[in-house]
Amino acid sequence: MGNALLRCCEPNSPSHQASLEDANGHTTACHKVELAASELFSLPGLATAYHTSVLVNGEEFFFSDSGIFNDRLLTSHQGQPSERVELGWSTKTGAQLLRALAPHFRPGSYDLVRKNCNSFSDCALYYLLRARLESRFSALERMGQRASLEMLQRFTKGMYVPNQEAADYRTEDVIESLDRLGDADPEIPGADSGSGFAAGMRAALCAGARVTVVGLKSAEHLNGQGAQIVRFNAVNGRWEAMVNASGEVKAFRAENLRPAGELIFEPGDKAKIHGLKTQTGQALNGIECEILGYLHDVSRYEVRIGNDTKALKGENLQTCPD
Repeated sequence: MGNALLRCCEPNSPSHQASLEDANGHTTACHKVELAASELFSLPGLATAYHTSVLVNGEEFFFSDSGIFNDRLLTSHQGQPSERVELGWSTKTGAQLLRALAPHFRPGSYDLVRKNCNSFSDCALYYLLRARLESRFSALERMGQRASLEMLQRFTKGMYVPNQEAADYRTEDVIESLDRLGDADPEIPGADSGSGFAAGMRAALCAGARVTVVGLKSAEHLNGQGAQIVRFNAVNGRWEAMVNASGEVKAFRAENLRPAGELIFEPGDKAKIHGLKTQTGQALNGIECEILGYLHDVSRYEVRIGNDTKALKGENLQTCPD
């Protein structure tokens, strides 16, 4: 019996499998939690900048400009973090982690100083283990939070622009929310069987993925061109992609990339729902909806149907005639 339990807790167990219960009905901590960290750069005598992510049973979870991503290739560290440390075992699964933190780390809310990968890792470790991220990993951004905007822009050579979506973010507010959640299974509003949403699905953006550039204002000539993702840039939270026509590598926000071959909608567009198979989903077929945005973390369009929001595949949407 004991040996069987040990085997179920090996790192190769799927991070989304349900937690086990012991003979007394208590949930067993059988999900291995690790921290991966990569050194980005150092300011001698001051601090070192790090990118961090959290692993559950070998599956990486990290925060970027396009929300929470998960894969098994350590994409955000180019496959080779400078540190990888086992921190303990959790009763929570990777899927539960996604559902618990998705409302707090939405696509488009990344900020290099105020809400970055280390903010997410801190909250993820608290949810999984009731532990906090070691302070050395976030020392540089704490310094940045005390600096003036002028100083930050000078230091980053104009790269840093405050994200208003992160203006009111406080890690301690998320921690309090997780305390209120306790051991309850988290839910995402609108993520029901009719939406086609499933936590832990392969994200639309990853190294090697083919994409189409959309919605650029300052470089409109790139819109509609194909590209291939090269890597995730942990410094600015953006995705670097090689443009097929020119061979140039450029950094894009997630909102300006779509999976190649997918029907492209922009926020505000009208679409008609079709092709949903579940009983709940079939009731939505034929209904007109409004596009709110694209959720790269789950490869879905977020749509508004009346007063409700759903996350739907592009293949389940059709353009509406003018």
